[in-house]
Amino acid sequence: MRAKRWLLLAPLLLTILLLQSYFWVPTYEKQATGNPARLVTYIEASSGDAKILNPILNADTASSGIVSLTFEGLLDLDENLNFRGRLATDWTISEKAYLFASPSNRLPDGAEVTGAGLAERIRAALQEGAFTALASNVSSVEVLPPTRRTETLSVQTQDADGNPTRGEVEVTFDVPERLAFSLH
Repeated sequence: MRAKRWLLLAPLLLTILLLQSYFWVPTYEKQATGNPARLVTYIEASSGDAKILNPILNADTASSGIVSLTFEGLLDLDENLNFRGRLATDWTISEKAYLFASPSNRLPDGAEVTGAGLAERIRAALQEGAFTALASNVSSVEVLPPTRRTETLSVQTQDADGNPTRGEVEVTFDVPERLAFSLH
């Protein structure tokens, strides 16, 4: 008799418990009354943690889902591996190349190599048609002034006991004058 009573009361109690949530769970119209941030936060459930977020290397479902949401959208490749726009309507593919202007070297006529002099000679040669194959690919040539740059590098050293430790070393680079070519 006790089991019969329990089997009748258990579903009734569960139904009452579920019905009471109707009075305190916000409806669609009033979902932002308690927490307005609910309207600007997007949460998507996935099958697990993303392991690799590199678009080329990802292999599991969770990683590829996150990668597609992050990287997909602007450009895509067609069947011939040519770029096609998805969201982008126009794009430019360009490349930068740098040429070091070494003052210790001399040009064939004996002149000293400077950034401005080298840029002037290259521009003149491009205009004269000396480099016909190169002229169609170079969009601009500009001189970059010499700069000094300081970087912090993490290196492995040994402590007094001979155990490996990580240390940081500040390195200062003197970047010489150079030419920047914009290629297309």
